[in-house]
Amino acid sequence: MIKLFIEKFNSFDDTIKKIVKYGFKFSFAVCILSILILLIYELHSIPDLYYIGLSVFRLSLFFAVEFIICAIAIDTIKKQIC
Repeated sequence: MIKLFIEKFNSFDDTIKKIVKYGFKFSFAVCILSILILLIYELHSIPDLYYIGLSVFRLSLFFAVEFIICAIAIDTIKKQIC
């Protein structure tokens, strides 16, 4: 499965690769933000911070998966058109 994803990623157009890389960096930054929020929750025990941190973490995972799915879809459409 991972080998298939790596082969698919290497076959992407350069612009799609660039967008996916920036998307992963953005998702990673949002994930780091969520970890910081959860660390603040751990230090201060404010229940709202837990739910905010957890929601932001799920959002970062959603962004990462969406960048992968959209990149595969755009690459497939682009190859079918040309």
